[in-house]
Amino acid sequence: MSVRKNLMFILLLTMCGAPQLHWAQDALTREQAVAMALEQNLGIRMAKLEVNRAEIDDSWGAAGALPQIGLNVSGAGAVSDQSENPTSFIQERLESQSLNVGTQLNWVLFDGFGMFANKRALETLVEQAGGQVDVMIEQTLAGVLQLYDVAKIQEQLVKMWEEEVANGKDRVEWLERRREYGAAAAFDRIQLENAVIADELTLAQQRVALNATMRSLNRLIGADLSTTWKLTTELDEPEARDFQVLEEALLQNNTAMDNARLGQELARIGMDQAKSRQLPSLQLSASQGNQRSQFAAGDFEGEGRIANVSANLILNFNLFNGGSTRRAIEQAKLQMLVAEQRVENEAEEVKRIFGDARDRWEVAASSFALSKRLRQNTEKAMEIAESTFQSGAMNSLDFRDVQLQLMQAKQAESQALQEWLAAEVELARLSGQWTNQN
Repeated sequence: MSVRKNLMFILLLTMCGAPQLHWAQDALTREQAVAMALEQNLGIRMAKLEVNRAEIDDSWGAAGALPQIGLNVSGAGAVSDQSENPTSFIQERLESQSLNVGTQLNWVLFDGFGMFANKRALETLVEQAGGQVDVMIEQTLAGVLQLYDVAKIQEQLVKMWEEEVANGKDRVEWLERRREYGAAAAFDRIQLENAVIADELTLAQQRVALNATMRSLNRLIGADLSTTWKLTTELDEPEARDFQVLEEALLQNNTAMDNARLGQELARIGMDQAKSRQLPSLQLSASQGNQRSQFAAGDFEGEGRIANVSANLILNFNLFNGGSTRRAIEQAKLQMLVAEQRVENEAEEVKRIFGDARDRWEVAASSFALSKRLRQNTEKAMEIAESTFQSGAMNSLDFRDVQLQLMQAKQAESQALQEWLAAEVELARLSGQWTNQN
């Protein structure tokens, strides 16, 4: 497909060794996930088939600029036995055969420049189909990146709860040993054991969420739904953004804006097509015929040949057609106005979506910084609580409160990072960074 050039996706494919892609069943990077989606996603493949169909239609023949040539061949034979017919002038067995070969040529030499407008319309339809492919690719890419990040964070949460369950069991065993020597109360042991059970339930739910996300990711990248990947790309904090530069590139590079402008171009071409009906049309029609025949009547035989050649040059000027041409022009004008307003409306909508994404990015960045500080402080509090609990100066209920605060702080930090990365993906999609066009 040549309607979009220098796609950032090609760079991603190069980074992971395309075009010969071999996927390990236990490891998956972010770039490999993108490349698999570009190669195997069903929606992208269907959109590319629509481009192929539009490219087939994009021809001068479909635009009406090429001649139409036809060939006709017909044969005939007849036998009429008049030998016993006293009323016949020739009382013989009459036989005849004939072969007719004819060609016809019809060629519209000029139709008020309508054929040129038709060709431009077909070319624009190819670009429009390519734009739909870009939209599908962008949406799929955004979905893959976001699901990858979500799955990666859920993996981290699963690991976090696994470690917490293991630590909780160690605490129960430690407390059990102390209780045997009379240094710990049965109540504290029961509370710690209940905490382990609650953490195991949370761990089970987190694993279910991870499996669901992994299936959604496999659906987008075209992998078997049951495939479980080891996600190897580490999630880093997004770099600082220059929102002014992004906003300046927004209307120029945004794919939705490109498609809206293509719709406007189709409306302009529709006006040219309507105006072409006001001009005369010139058509060439030519035909050639060659007939050979044989005749036999008794002992008399003969052959014949007839050749016909004709050519017509027809100038057609539509003086009045009930106002059809005028109505078509008025409708084309209205369509142009509608297309122009759609471009303006799309521009305002893109700005609105960009503003929302920018706000989410900034809020997520601040939330991540705060949640990171909260997690660090809670970890320090947990260290103090751990030593205080072991010394017997803190009961199990207070210790559990600090423990839950730490788990909540870690989850909040992961959630803030996930939202920050999702906003980063949305900003990149909106600003056209994945479609670097010339």
